[in-house]
Amino acid sequence: MSKTALVTGAATGIGQAIVRELAEEGYEVYAAARTKEKLEKTLALCAGLDVKGVYFDLLEPDSVAEAIAQLPALDALVNCAGLSVARTPCREVSPEDWDDTLNTNVKGNYWVTVNALEKMGRGGAIVNISSGAAKTGGDFVALPYSVSKGAINTLTVCFARELAKEGIRVNAVSPGFVDTRMLIRNDKLTTEYYDSIIPIGRLGVPQDIAQSVSFLLSEKASFITGQVIEVNGGDIMG
Repeated sequence: MSKTALVTGAATGIGQAIVRELAEEGYEVYAAARTKEKLEKTLALCAGLDVKGVYFDLLEPDSVAEAIAQLPALDALVNCAGLSVARTPCREVSPEDWDDTLNTNVKGNYWVTVNALEKMGRGGAIVNISSGAAKTGGDFVALPYSVSKGAINTLTVCFARELAKEGIRVNAVSPGFVDTRMLIRNDKLTTEYYDSIIPIGRLGVPQDIAQSVSFLLSEKASFITGQVIEVNGGDIMG
């Protein structure tokens, strides 16, 4: 019997790779984005697989609730949707950048999780997509983004503790430098630079993250909950 998964942030990059990975493993996947136009490429890449679009705005809790209420029972949720604003010095972050980032990355994640739990029973699993930026901050990403991913780590642990008794596991995958549009937009350094600083010797690809998510959703990870798994080629260790 196939399982059903909801994946947010499914239009590009890591989210798109997660949708395809789960669909290839036999999941019925609901790929979420704000509009049909945003999902066109994902749906095309998954032609012949059991992938359906679902549409809601993370900034509108009612939109999230109404869309998820129409879904069937869920076995898995992957919270991948995220926003990164342009980097500025820490003392110069605007109120708008704070609001946009935290409302999308933290509150949006929360509302999706709360509503998805209404569709999930024992044996369910949730994976949140965090970031190594939660630990390192630094010159590569905006302060609100790093803060939001730290909040995702905390959200993961809080939900994991509360839901363990209901038989639902909650973990996070924390990517390092991955070759996506977000990386390109926030940092103009070359692939060769990343290859030189990452101990494994290469930039990550979305499939690296998708495979880790798939593992955490599977029965092979049935004794893992409340963890933030670093997937970064050794960029962050320990």
